[in-house]
Amino acid sequence: MPPESASSPAPDSPPAARPEEPLNEPLPETIRDRVKADLSGQLGIPAEQLTISQYSRETFSDGCLGLGGPAEACLAALTEGWQIEVVNPQTGQRYVHRSDLTGDQIRQAEAEPSLPASVRDRIFGAAESDGLSPSRSLGIIDAEPQTWNGCYGLATADELCTEVAISGWRAVISDGEQYWIYHSDSTGETVRLNATASGGTAVPTFISRGAPQALGDETSVQSTLRHDTGVIETAMLEADGRLFQIRSRDGEVLDRTITPVGQSRAEAIWQRLEQANFAHFDGIRYQPSDADAPTVRLMARSGIVEYPAASTDGLPADLQAVIQQWRALQ
Repeated sequence: MPPESASSPAPDSPPAARPEEPLNEPLPETIRDRVKADLSGQLGIPAEQLTISQYSRETFSDGCLGLGGPAEACLAALTEGWQIEVVNPQTGQRYVHRSDLTGDQIRQAEAEPSLPASVRDRIFGAAESDGLSPSRSLGIIDAEPQTWNGCYGLATADELCTEVAISGWRAVISDGEQYWIYHSDSTGETVRLNATASGGTAVPTFISRGAPQALGDETSVQSTLRHDTGVIETAMLEADGRLFQIRSRDGEVLDRTITPVGQSRAEAIWQRLEQANFAHFDGIRYQPSDADAPTVRLMARSGIVEYPAASTDGLPADLQAVIQQWRALQ
């Protein structure tokens, strides 16, 4: 349960505004197609076999999108554009591209380290041992390096974890119908299923972390929904049991409401987050079937998760329970 603060804000004062990432601005179709066509030619495979797993609006340091060579003259001006991550599901290999806003300039960046084949095979072996699917029918959807504690990021409310730094991986695997998330060490000798975040039919990928995001000192839970009109809906539950709901656009508040939901209902959502092991969902984005459809970003002290705004079908049961209780509070 969130600790109580020694002081509370004035009854009608909203929580301090915090920077927002552009969560749901759609990637232009022309850029999507150009990036996939460029990579398919490089790899010698059809473009339709490639999946765009993540993208984000970025501001690059120069006209070369921050990727100029040592002998290259780059315009010394901030350049707006996109960073796009493409995955080859057959191999799990990830490729990062950058473009300007129009797609006239597209460059391939150095991707993060890829999941080693030996670790991939051990994850597939663990999945087969868990009775999920034969390893030959599994594919890697997304993978990212991680530093784990002694519980590999899978602690439950009553579990104490050794405070050690274990280098490893987190990977999403699929048989084409369902999706599972595994945590491992760097060699794959230890592999653990994240059962809380697995088993649904909604496609999970990992959130690209930009500037660190944090809740305000008095905020215990916060959700953000960005519409394609530019309107942002934010709901913030404060430690004193008040719920702020704010609609804004371009930094201007359009309207807001303040509802005293009460300590008992606030404590109920905190307990639900704990019972659902919300930390197991940290950094996961469950993609909508329409890649350009809006998603909700839900933040609590224990983590951040994104999910489709239109429907929760296919999400893991524990996450659905959290979302249902959070919506009821509003």
